[in-house]
Amino acid sequence: MPTCKILLFLLLALCTSCGECDVTYGQVGGEVIMDCEVPQNTDVEWKLNDTLIIKINGRRGTKQKGSSHIKDKVSVNGGSLKVPRLETRDSGVYSCNSGKRTYTLHVASVFAKPGPVLLQSSDAELHCDIGENPNTEVEWQRPSNDKKKDKKVIKLNSVTSNDDGQWTCLFKDLKLTLTLAVVAGLQTRAVKVPEGENITLPCSLPRSVSQRVVGGKWTADHIPTVSFPTLNTETKGLHWSGNDSSKVTFTSDRLNINYDVMLTNAQPSDEGKYVCTVEFEGGVKLTAETNLTVVSKSSVNTGGQRPTEKKGKTSAGGVTWKKEVFGLQLWIWIAVGASSVVLIVLIIVTVLVRQRNKRMKKRVKKLRSMRQPLTAKDYCRCRAESEVELVQQERPLPVPRQQRNPRTRTAGPNHTIEKRREQDY
Repeated sequence: MPTCKILLFLLLALCTSCGECDVTYGQVGGEVIMDCEVPQNTDVEWKLNDTLIIKINGRRGTKQKGSSHIKDKVSVNGGSLKVPRLETRDSGVYSCNSGKRTYTLHVASVFAKPGPVLLQSSDAELHCDIGENPNTEVEWQRPSNDKKKDKKVIKLNSVTSNDDGQWTCLFKDLKLTLTLAVVAGLQTRAVKVPEGENITLPCSLPRSVSQRVVGGKWTADHIPTVSFPTLNTETKGLHWSGNDSSKVTFTSDRLNINYDVMLTNAQPSDEGKYVCTVEFEGGVKLTAETNLTVVSKSSVNTGGQRPTEKKGKTSAGGVTWKKEVFGLQLWIWIAVGASSVVLIVLIIVTVLVRQRNKRMKKRVKKLRSMRQPLTAKDYCRCRAESEVELVQQERPLPVPRQQRNPRTRTAGPNHTIEKRREQDY
């Protein structure tokens, strides 16, 4: 028996006899606080299994760390010792000021073997570890709130969806929980692709699980020179890590349950088995295989007959404009291109019309500037000439007296008129 365990049992016996030893329990990942109950400004010294943790001078406040493995994470406030982020190795006997106050700490934990993510119909063991005392009784509670046997270790044979969920280990005031995820495995399927086309290699979980994914990859033994990405969780959560190649492409977004990758320009040499592996925290791994078949374009037809050529359709029977290009379907790119051409033509026509209007305005201004306005002299001359013409038209010129016809003086109907004209002249 190791020396530390012997010392632990001796201290437990001493505590039991003196009645000044407290037994306390903590959960892995939690914290505990133990009080030394000393007056203010008093020196405080804490030990774990008789190994110095920390020593504080009550007057000066100076601290001296010991050699215990928990010396860097503990803190002391007024004599009280706080131990955070508990681990199973933190269990033991804590003593203050050479045994004035002693605590026996048991760090309890629950875990599943082989892990919390289980394949359907597989076997598992659930452990509730609460210390060295073998006589300690616990109680397990199923996800359906039904009670299980009162044992620290229970075995599950051929797990089903009924075992999926949260299991609870009840002990005194502690509730230690463990979440199991029972899955049917990674989902995948066989795929077929025409030669030269792109194909998605499927790999996904049927649903989200609480257990953290810590790694994973794709492999293909028949094409060892092709570089596949790997799952990484270091920087921005779970994502593919690697360089996009001319053969394999993948998304750079954060992943959840979908681990697909795309194989580009499929060739007959790419035909074969591809393996997807996902690793969970705790070492549990799930794998799935998918078989890829590459067929020639001339043979892609139902019944093996020669494919009928149709305008606007591919040899595989799919519509050409539904093919994806850079993540979008081809018809979207065509619509965007046509709209861009129409917009450019409208802009060009608008610019040409504006330039034409500007040229016409400049020409009109130039013609107006070349016309000479009428002067006052020209205006009066034109007016005089027009008045003379009007007078000539209204009053005929008088006939000289020498040229008058004497016959007009004879009596008759016009005699009186001619006489009056003579008098006027």
